[in-house]
Amino acid sequence: MATKIVPKTAGAAALGTALAVVRTATGLANNASNALKVAQSIGSTIRATREIQQITLSDLAKRAGVSMSVVSRIEAGLTSPTAVMLAKLAEGMTVSLSTLLRGENGPPVHIQLAVEQPIYTDPKTGLIRRTLSPVSPDATVEIVHNSLPPRKSTGKFAAHALGTQEHIVVQVGKIEVSVGKRVFMLEAGDAALFAADSEHSVRNAGTKKAEWLLVIHSLPRVIKR
Repeated sequence: MATKIVPKTAGAAALGTALAVVRTATGLANNASNALKVAQSIGSTIRATREIQQITLSDLAKRAGVSMSVVSRIEAGLTSPTAVMLAKLAEGMTVSLSTLLRGENGPPVHIQLAVEQPIYTDPKTGLIRRTLSPVSPDATVEIVHNSLPPRKSTGKFAAHALGTQEHIVVQVGKIEVSVGKRVFMLEAGDAALFAADSEHSVRNAGTKKAEWLLVIHSLPRVIKR
């Protein structure tokens, strides 16, 4: 019986077709896998944002105008939300759409190197203010290192927004802190916490340079719509 000989060109074409099918199937599988990862990542971000704001699943569904089951499936990563759906959910939590799309990159990280820390010297009082914490428009906490020459005062700072708090930790020297009508003295190692929604000031009550850390905590900004 004669052996049938298949031309090399035909065999090569068949092999090429088979490889193309495999590549297509692999590509589709990878796309499906990536889509699932993105959906799960976005879902986790939505759930974390909702829980941080202490909003129930039911409340978010009402705010966004969708069913609770849909929100639940999105948070679980079982379905990929449309851009319109994401916009509704973002609106319901008063955050930007980009916040929900940050995905697996996680929460934003702001880094400020030591050489980038803003330093301000008051020409009148000699106060040196070094901002230690990264400068960010959405930050609610600011960490500052202050130093003041002997017997000098910062002058009176106007009242901050209601709910703003300031923490002071004295590192070197002795300072007199005035908050409204109250006046108290702090020395190295002492700390204080006060509501900064009234006029306040700091005076170096010693004969040497005073240094202190200042932590300012503000309430989150409310987005008016």
